[in-house]
Amino acid sequence: EVIMSRINSFYVFIFLAFVTLMTVNSFYFKGSSSFLGVTYAKAYKINAEKSGIIEALYVVPGQEVQKGDKLIEVESPQLNLDIQKLRKEIELFESEKKEKKALLNSKIKLLESEKSILKGEIENDIRLIQNEIDLNNKLAQTISKDIPTDSLTALKLQIKSIREKGNLELQGLDIRILDLKQEDEFDQSQIQSKIELANEELEWKLREETRLNKFATFSGVIENVYVKEGEEVEAFTSLVSINPKHPTSVVGYLVGKKERDRELGEIVTVKSLEQPNLQIQGKIIGFGAVVKLPQIMEKDNSLTTFGLEIFIEIPEENPLVVGEQIIVK
Repeated sequence: EVIMSRINSFYVFIFLAFVTLMTVNSFYFKGSSSFLGVTYAKAYKINAEKSGIIEALYVVPGQEVQKGDKLIEVESPQLNLDIQKLRKEIELFESEKKEKKALLNSKIKLLESEKSILKGEIENDIRLIQNEIDLNNKLAQTISKDIPTDSLTALKLQIKSIREKGNLELQGLDIRILDLKQEDEFDQSQIQSKIELANEELEWKLREETRLNKFATFSGVIENVYVKEGEEVEAFTSLVSINPKHPTSVVGYLVGKKERDRELGEIVTVKSLEQPNLQIQGKIIGFGAVVKLPQIMEKDNSLTTFGLEIFIEIPEENPLVVGEQIIVK
């Protein structure tokens, strides 16, 4: 009798479970193509990109933040040192450029001065010889006697020689000036290349410094703050976590064999169970396993109901609340 009583109790339990399942199915879906689900929002953790020191905290758990709000200020002593070194390096390169340019100008001025002196010497030597020629001509006129042609030719050839020699020396100075300018141009381009590389590295370091400070990338509520002011943190340390104000996804549950023909990419309407006027379009992006329904969907805690997971993507901007029951049509 005891055994029969246990067997009867077992069948009664199975019968009640079946009735409850059918009741839940009928209550939820009422013969329509709808099914229930729950909205979810995954907390977003913000991590440190580099080791550093927490300079300031601007949020506490439970605080609501808007997109763009500053959450945490972080400083990296090593990064600051790198930035200072690069700025000093660029300053030294710029100074080296100016010094080389000033040195070039000084050398060119010196060579130009040598050219002027050389031109003066050439003109002076030519003037002396020309004076001698003029004097000879005057003497010849005074005594009515011709000057020997060989003598005049020799003096004229001497003038020609002085001019040619002087021009060669002037050309040599011009070549030296050109060489100095070309050398300086090469040196300036080399230094400029170093400056540009240092500037690129500095810009990268400055962007890295900016990324140390953390800002909210969306509106939400601070779930947790994992650090405190003055604390030294390593790279990739979790600093703060944020819960979106609105759900970012929906998980629906297909109970029984009903509506198993849903397809990927299918557009569905997601409505709030308590406020049907709150709704938004979503898209089926995947299917999961048959799992136990969330506790919020269980009408009778003494029984366990299972359903096939169906994952639905919804826009970030939506009127729904995180963790509420929804109807999917």
